[in-house]
Amino acid sequence: MQFSSSSPPPSQTPTRVVLRVFLDGKQQKIFDDQAGREVEELNLPDRLILGRQDVTKGDPMPFRTITFTDHRKLIVTPYERREISRRSLDLTLDPLGNYLRVGNIGTHEVEVAPSGEGRIAHQQVRTFVVEDLKQQPIRLMIAKNIAIEVGVKGVVAEHQFPEPTLSQTSISQSVTDVAMMLRQSRMSDGYATPTGPSSADIERILGAVSAVLEKAASSPDFFTTAAENVCKLGNFDSCSYLGLDLTANQWQCEATWPAYDSVNNEGPHFDGKALEYIWTNRKTWATPASFGEASVSERIVVTPVLSHNSVVGALYASKQKGMLGDDVLADCEVKFVEVIRDCLTVGLERLKQEQEAAKHQVCLAQFFPPGIADRILYDETLLETREENISVLFCDIRGFSTISSAIGSIRTLEWLRDVLGELSESVIRHSGVLLEYVGDEMVAMWGAPDSQPEHADLACLAAIDMIGKLERLNQAWSDRIPDHLLPFGLTIGINTGDCVVGKKGTEYKYMWGPLGPTVNIASRVQGATKHFCPKRVGEDTATIYLPPNILITEATRLALGSNMPTRHLGSIQVVNIPDPIRVHQLATSTAGQWNHLRENYEHALLQFESRNFLEALNTLDNIAKIDELRSDGPTRCLRDRALALLQNPKLVGDDHPTWLLDQK
Repeated sequence: MQFSSSSPPPSQTPTRVVLRVFLDGKQQKIFDDQAGREVEELNLPDRLILGRQDVTKGDPMPFRTITFTDHRKLIVTPYERREISRRSLDLTLDPLGNYLRVGNIGTHEVEVAPSGEGRIAHQQVRTFVVEDLKQQPIRLMIAKNIAIEVGVKGVVAEHQFPEPTLSQTSISQSVTDVAMMLRQSRMSDGYATPTGPSSADIERILGAVSAVLEKAASSPDFFTTAAENVCKLGNFDSCSYLGLDLTANQWQCEATWPAYDSVNNEGPHFDGKALEYIWTNRKTWATPASFGEASVSERIVVTPVLSHNSVVGALYASKQKGMLGDDVLADCEVKFVEVIRDCLTVGLERLKQEQEAAKHQVCLAQFFPPGIADRILYDETLLETREENISVLFCDIRGFSTISSAIGSIRTLEWLRDVLGELSESVIRHSGVLLEYVGDEMVAMWGAPDSQPEHADLACLAAIDMIGKLERLNQAWSDRIPDHLLPFGLTIGINTGDCVVGKKGTEYKYMWGPLGPTVNIASRVQGATKHFCPKRVGEDTATIYLPPNILITEATRLALGSNMPTRHLGSIQVVNIPDPIRVHQLATSTAGQWNHLRENYEHALLQFESRNFLEALNTLDNIAKIDELRSDGPTRCLRDRALALLQNPKLVGDDHPTWLLDQK
């Protein structure tokens, strides 16, 4: 039924594609907001979004449509059903109405029936031929008990929709049903009263149910425990659990009770026709009671284990001739097996949910600090779009292009993995959020999704921590990077401000993070670090000038709650940012001549801003006389600017003292 399997024949009249909703196997009426009434089938518009109710936008209750400019939305679950995204499926018809595109824009995979259609994974798009829908509609299992049927008007699916998802409550009802059957057949081990099943009946059945439910589905003896309790509960000779290998389309015996000697005894045999029946019909099969004991040597009960309306396994119970009961007992036998089957279904579903939750938690843990990741796992509203005051950090490897050309692509990837791994650890350790890697650049933020009043301090501490790891990283790669390219460094830019945070991108590929001028300025400030370093070697001393490792904006400096060492470097005008930005160097240490450098540089900057260029040159030259400070890039840059304006006063423009940077 996929796009590649067939092509639609020419049609004079467009086929009307309709949508139906089923809840717990029962069809629901849909309120069509355009028609102003309830309908059994909704005519599929050019584009329809299916998703959870969004109360923040005033969405109505489930099974009602909303009309927007370019699409319609059908609410399929209430706000409380957090497992369903507010935008889960995107159904689009091509202009000629020949193809139906189904895009999974939610967070969980969606199973498609018939079973041969498989599943639609997150961010995957599947295309169906509308002409094929005339033969067999498709069913989209958008939730455990909600199915969406898409087909042609008047054509109904051949197979029934799945029964409501099993729970321990439904199992309790099954226990009561089978106990009542025991009382009616007068086969209970305890005393059957006229008004209901005996306590012995209930106790025996609940004991078997508890034994299975208490076993984790991941336990190696989970299926064996189920098979054992089938035998004990229904007096069967043996019971096996068969798993269905969907890839090879074969049944595999995964557990049998009692266990058999695989060396000296042949394994159990299974009735292929019975297995074919349960796979096709998704119903229990039992040897008909009318056969009688004389005509069969073995009586079997085979019941399918389902997951989202697909058969994933089977319980196969057998009883030899001479141990059979009467026809009424046969009903009890079947019900015994089905009760344990229900326990297996619940256990497997619980395992799947745990695995999905664990996978989701691993994904979150890759980007968020452990505490925040745990909170998001239980409260996804933390990721909803909103405005927050945040701090954003951009970090780039200085010398990356030259080094990567020298060591080759494979070793470059190893080097990047090592360096970015260390930098990421600094972000996580200081409660930051990893946003993305772009080549050798890393982006992180603080202040969202969880509130962090000290986000500016945390961002700066993380940056200082990153710089502190450079010595070890250079040492670790000294045998693989040519000596003349070492040491490599980092350039970091940090900005603080109000920003919109949330999901960004498209409905098929998105990421969570901030968007707006605050982010752009942080990126430009990081790129500005290279402008504070002359691209030449000193004439007389052959000094190699070094740029500041960390630049922060005035907004970040004012947001700092602690007294961190900074040096005001001046105002810069960067590409695509209209207003000048006051930038400061964040020092990683105050040892040595730092205070002397900061005081004299900021004094020279004031002289420069007041157009006292000669005095600024004298002050800056005093800094350069100290050997420890001779390689300071910002000092040399400011001196060059002061000298150029002193020699040619016409270069002093209206934008003085802002430094215009024409490159990102």
